Amino acid sequence: MHVPEMKKIGIITILNVNNYGAELQAFALHHTLKKMGYENEIINYLYYKNPNYRSERLSAPLIKISVKNNLKDFALKWLDKYSAFKYPKLARVRKKRFDGFHKKYTAVSKLYKSYSELYNASMKYETYIVGSDQVWNPNNGTNIAPYFLTFAPKDANKVSYASSFGVGSVDSAYYPQYKDWLNNLTHISTREADGVNIIKEVTGKDALHVVDPTLLLTKEDWQEIMVPYEAKEPYILFFIFKKNKYAEDLAYEIQRKTGYKIIRVCKNEMPLEADDKILNIRDYGPAEFLGLYNGASVVLTTSFHGSIFSLIFEKPFYTITPASKNNNSRQESLMDIVGLQERLLREGDNVDLNNLNNIDFKTVKDKLKRQIDISIEFLIQSLN
Repeated sequence: MHVPEMKKIGIITILNVNNYGAELQAFALHHTLKKMGYENEIINYLYYKNPNYRSERLSAPLIKISVKNNLKDFALKWLDKYSAFKYPKLARVRKKRFDGFHKKYTAVSKLYKSYSELYNASMKYETYIVGSDQVWNPNNGTNIAPYFLTFAPKDANKVSYASSFGVGSVDSAYYPQYKDWLNNLTHISTREADGVNIIKEVTGKDALHVVDPTLLLTKEDWQEIMVPYEAKEPYILFFIFKKNKYAEDLAYEIQRKTGYKIIRVCKNEMPLEADDKILNIRDYGPAEFLGLYNGASVVLTTSFHGSIFSLIFEKPFYTITPASKNNNSRQESLMDIVGLQERLLREGDNVDLNNLNNIDFKTVKDKLKRQIDISIEFLIQSLN
């Protein structure tokens, strides 16, 4: 492969939010570019959900946050703090593992704790990339202008890679603002088919549909950085964000059918009820999390990146989405690419577990390879 001359690239994305998917997608884009021969680092702009982020008048969100969502955010932060207080050792170990992962594997810039710190900075990158995750979601509780690279010099090359709206459509009242933001970018790609449609509708431009950065790395790439999980018996990896009775009932049903134990990996907000049928793990960092995936026999998840790592590690899986919401475009988009629509369940769906292991991963890999090749080609074209 032709190695390009070294050009310094700055990536802005979601980082330092105590979330496996966010941290691993940030690492994946950084590492992929490094493998391609591009010197790059992540611009360490704190996401608004980080407790050290400093909100300002300039960082006010596009859509005023409802009282309900404000209360929800407050409740989650309170639960997080309460959990850290109740299980201080687990919280400390988890934080140390997350911090250690980035120190070891990710190059980051100096820290920018606020919108004005970012915009007053003097940066000298030749190319700026806004990375993946839901950076363009209109419901984010912060000003999302930085994720359209409006802080970058006017003449810089500005690229979006797999950036996501996180919703199936955007209210047309916000089209003028989105049009301004999107027109600031030199090369545009997005993670979902719905994103391509939104960009066409708003700007008239054709954006490219690319894969999440985590899919740009192979199973072997991920195995190189994982901490293996030493399992004494087969297990179902149960990866969910909050209590979900339908998901729990299905996990127990799979357990009855297979005899496997259940390991639940969860965030701080997740309550730890006493249940000897489930081993709860809440202190793992990204490298340990990868080890759990590598060793699992079955995966049950509500997470988008949970689905992706099931595909990467070739694990039989089901992904559960809420029955009441229509913002499942990222999950639907992914399952459409790999032809596994039946693995995407809505809460309440009946499941035939006789088909649990019936996934042809060779066909899945072939379908993914086509999309991965398109995605890599987009990066090469955008950066040269």
